[in-house]
Amino acid sequence: MIKILKLVLLSSIVLLAEQMPKDAIKNGTLANQKLIYDTKFAVAAKMATLGCDKPETLQMFIRQMPTGKVGSRIWRETWVIGGCDKKYPIKVDFIETKDGAVYSIKP
Repeated sequence: MIKILKLVLLSSIVLLAEQMPKDAIKNGTLANQKLIYDTKFAVAAKMATLGCDKPETLQMFIRQMPTGKVGSRIWRETWVIGGCDKKYPIKVDFIETKDGAVYSIKP
């Protein structure tokens, strides 16, 4: 029984490692709900330019924790969009501003 449990735990860890992009350091996002909402449209548009206009799933990963001075910090994420039987890793940079934060989709 213990051997089976260890095998299940190890396979789960491997599965998580395979799903996280190589450059990611953590699952999730540092963006708030409004920033996520706004960024989703640009990420979907970028995905369409890569050949798929039917986003189905979204996973967000942090590539770099915030750096810089408060109010102008920068952090980087990779958003993986699933659709059209493929996964599209889209790199997004976020920059704090006096009014909140803005995003930039990387080429």
